Amino acid sequence: MFKIRATVVDMHGKCHYHKLGDYVEVENDLLTIPEGKKACTWSLTAMLPYLAAIQRKHDEEKDWLSNAGTVMCSDKDVGVIWKIEKIPV
Repeated sequence: MFKIRATVVDMHGKCHYHKLGDYVEVENDLLTIPEGKKACTWSLTAMLPYLAAIQRKHDEEKDWLSNAGTVMCSDKDVGVIWKIEKIPV
């Protein structure tokens, strides 16, 4: 298993909750949000299906889940782009 970090890397509008560099982490089955920060449900609903899948070990290098990428929140007016990275534990 890997620890996963999703970091805001771009926006296509103005978000009232996130700014560039904000992040959330998933380790095992726990979502961590830095103290004093918030996580928008639009962003979480876009990311959660991928976070659990990406954190597993994949045997094939060409498996698209073995290479984390980016996800955009589902709020079309804001379009927060999250970069998803694996962090070895």
